Amino acid sequence: MSISNVTVLLEVYNEEARIESCLKSFSWADELIVFDKQSTDRTREIAKKYASEIVSVPYTEASENIVQNYSGRVTSKWVLFITASSLLHPHLADEIIKLTTDENFEFDVIAMPYGMYAFGINERKSPWTGLRKNTLIRSSAIKLSNELHHEIGYTSSKIYYMPLMGNSEVLFHCTHKDAADFFSRTIRYTMYEAKSTKSTDRNQALKKAFFEILKSIFTVLIRRRTFLLGWDGIALSLAYICNFIMKFIYIWDSHRENGNVVYSVLRNNIDKLWDERNAK
Repeated sequence: MSISNVTVLLEVYNEEARIESCLKSFSWADELIVFDKQSTDRTREIAKKYASEIVSVPYTEASENIVQNYSGRVTSKWVLFITASSLLHPHLADEIIKLTTDENFEFDVIAMPYGMYAFGINERKSPWTGLRKNTLIRSSAIKLSNELHHEIGYTSSKIYYMPLMGNSEVLFHCTHKDAADFFSRTIRYTMYEAKSTKSTDRNQALKKAFFEILKSIFTVLIRRRTFLLGWDGIALSLAYICNFIMKFIYIWDSHRENGNVVYSVLRNNIDKLWDERNAK
């Protein structure tokens, strides 16, 4: 018997440290489908305790596996897209179920109260913040795409903004647990983003990436005024801007002959000179 009318979709790779708490937060859903990207740790073993289905998919950095494997798997009226960094307060789950099981509820998207943490910090002035998250979507209104960062969307303008219940009664997103985690993830993600621009005009790609750097500076200095958080604010600001600087550099580098090409030619030329000298 349907309890929530909700299917939860999660795409993961080597998330044994986070996946149990994540899946426990969404165990109330009628379906909990995990797309495992060839994990080599205990992710799959842990997921079996909670998931209604585990789908083995190729490793990717983005969410294209959900897009490619979505059709035919979801039977619920509502779909909730989460990540391994997601957690949900039980009271918010209760409120969600009330909405998704109400036959008179006329909205197609539920904007849930959102609590985003970066480096363990959740502040309104942080550049990593947001009041609500629009990832609970009626299945008939879902719009899927292969466009990077826009894989999951919706076709309807009927959005219900759930009332804010409290700082803890939210959909949590816990990212960048420390500096090492931030740099590791940022290197992977920005490198992947740069690869997606390979077929784009070089000047267009670089202009867009440079504009994103300027926009990130505006965000932390003017829009959020993150520096008012003291040293935490300065560090968050620099990390946020750093993400876009790294992306620009990867894009710039992907559209040129770099050291992989130049140094190989240089080594061959010098090798020949030394070979000629030693042959005398």
